[in-house]
Amino acid sequence: MGGYGVLYAGLAFMLAVETTQTAAAAYATSNAFPGLTFTNPVAIVSPPGETNRLFIVEKKGRIVVITNLAAPTRTIFMDISSSSSVISAADTIVGGEEGFLGLAFHPGYATNGYFYAFYTGTKTTTAGTGRHDVLSRFQISETNTNQGLAGSETPFIVQFDEANNHNAGDLHFGADGYLYVSLGDEGGGYGNYGNSQKITNDFFSAIMRLDVDNRPGSLPPNPHPSALPSLSNYSIPPDNPYVGATSFNGYPIIDTNTIRTEFWAVGMRNPWRFCFDPVSGDLILGHVGQDTIEWVNVVTKGANCGWNFYEGNLQWTNTAALPPGFLPTFNRPLTQYNHTTTRKCIIGGVVYRGTRIPQLYGAYLYADYVSGEVWTLRYSSTNVTLNTPVLTNAVASWTCFGVDPANGAVLIGAARSGTNSTIERLYWNPIGISSVTRTGTNIVINATGGVPSGNFYLVATPRLSTAMTNWPSVATGAFDSSGNGAVSNAWSPLLTNRFFRVKLP
Repeated sequence: MGGYGVLYAGLAFMLAVETTQTAAAAYATSNAFPGLTFTNPVAIVSPPGETNRLFIVEKKGRIVVITNLAAPTRTIFMDISSSSSVISAADTIVGGEEGFLGLAFHPGYATNGYFYAFYTGTKTTTAGTGRHDVLSRFQISETNTNQGLAGSETPFIVQFDEANNHNAGDLHFGADGYLYVSLGDEGGGYGNYGNSQKITNDFFSAIMRLDVDNRPGSLPPNPHPSALPSLSNYSIPPDNPYVGATSFNGYPIIDTNTIRTEFWAVGMRNPWRFCFDPVSGDLILGHVGQDTIEWVNVVTKGANCGWNFYEGNLQWTNTAALPPGFLPTFNRPLTQYNHTTTRKCIIGGVVYRGTRIPQLYGAYLYADYVSGEVWTLRYSSTNVTLNTPVLTNAVASWTCFGVDPANGAVLIGAARSGTNSTIERLYWNPIGISSVTRTGTNIVINATGGVPSGNFYLVATPRLSTAMTNWPSVATGAFDSSGNGAVSNAWSPLLTNRFFRVKLP
């Protein structure tokens, strides 16, 4: 809560000053790597066990590696923008959903050099020539660990995609060593391509769970022209929820050989970014909605997140028309928020497990792409115990979250038009009182540790028992670029006492 100081002025007048700050103004971000810029970052990743390298996925088709995080240097780790015909928006367009979208390093990366990518590219398959969603494995150079080999691509899934949105494409390895992949509903709007609530169609509207190591006991995938099963590049974990299924949503499956046993959870619209809590193992998803709602799911094995029977908790389908097996499996949102003029696109985040901001430990942080807000969320089972915005950035568009492997700090991709995007670091900004002095008939209060170039208020009351929310503002001050500020207020020796607080907006 900052510092607390007491100053006695004269014999009868007691002046007490302390700081108080709202949660929304107590946090800020700063450029994590001054001097380094990026082009539309969409993923922030570090290899398992490493503490001094960070990899940034640029939507245009590149992976950038930042080496020596204490004195960071940016180099191109791999560029597939031309060799794999990555479809991406121009550098000046921030909001497109195509391009290089996901990156994950194999748990055994230190020895096998494998990493996995998801991108949209122009390909030719039996479905035609044009946009395809591609999941592939790549490998690093044997002589340079800061160089990925574009020519080492081993495709796992190459799937024709009719629309340029809802590509999702986030990748993470779980603690079980399996690769989890988020898949959108193929795009368009309102589920018009008919992929939601299907497990016998294509690779859309789901989260997949794949065994990329072909472990003993794992199963071959069911035939599908997009899955390239003849290459045996991945297997199906035997405990995936739809292995051996004979029905879905209460209806029998006529041909079980068409089941996408890759699926681990279904009912996804645009599962743009998700994460695993490294302590609890929970998979937490920021679920981008249609016209009304953005929501957060804690996704479990076999979960059905509802789309397009539901958008969050907003029901689209008449209850009588819902499949008989749907409601018992419906994974309702952990939390959700309605669209406003600015809140329109959730960006899934990370669970903070660092040590520098102890009050955030265990909290899930997520954002909105349009409003620039960042929220902190806590929950117990299915009950939310805290969900509040902690800051707003009106300068850039949040696109992704990551973790600094050196210290656990939260990193956020801040996209801007052109090639000047940055990676921002979240930090706690406590305020302290450096001095309280009397100058003539004024009391001058000097504060430190504020939001650089931000404002603060001086509030006052003659009675400490007055609720803080009822203390009136008596002056407004501003912090300089270093977070220091001063504000003065007239005082009278006729007052028996006067209590002041410095409060952030």
